[in-house]
Amino acid sequence: MGSHNLLLDIAIGLAAGFVATKVTELVQEASYGPMPRSVKRREEEVRPGPPPKIAARKSAEALGLELDERQAMRAAMAIHYGLGVTWGPVYSLLRRHSRMEPLGAGIVTGAAMSLVVDEALAPALGFSAPSHDYPTLTHVRGFANHLVYGAVAALTAEALYHLTDATPEDL
Repeated sequence: MGSHNLLLDIAIGLAAGFVATKVTELVQEASYGPMPRSVKRREEEVRPGPPPKIAARKSAEALGLELDERQAMRAAMAIHYGLGVTWGPVYSLLRRHSRMEPLGAGIVTGAAMSLVVDEALAPALGFSAPSHDYPTLTHVRGFANHLVYGAVAALTAEALYHLTDATPEDL
């Protein structure tokens, strides 16, 4: 694969990750509303706070910095969008190297994000409570939301590939 294709894949993936992050935020808000009160209550009991904000504070602390509330919120948004945007190339690289169809690559992208980030890294790094502390419906909702991320990343990336007259099948 030439460097042109690699750079194109990364650029398309980054753009797709941004769009997928924005859409997934809306879906996350909408999917939280109908959750049973008991699930919401349990989540609030175990959740130490918003994971991106905890990540921002812990990162700043590791660098010897102290963030005020405004700085912590900005850093949390940077972490949230940074993760969402930089996960986007997972989709475009999967498409080119695995030859997966768009829907399959989108599902794998979203599922991997859910399992790696939410279920493994966030608890391991102390950005969330241990996974087993959350209700099953919390995990199902999170997994479904990340599948939306993958589907939106796929739709966006495929549209961008079409606009650039390039497809992951091109070598």
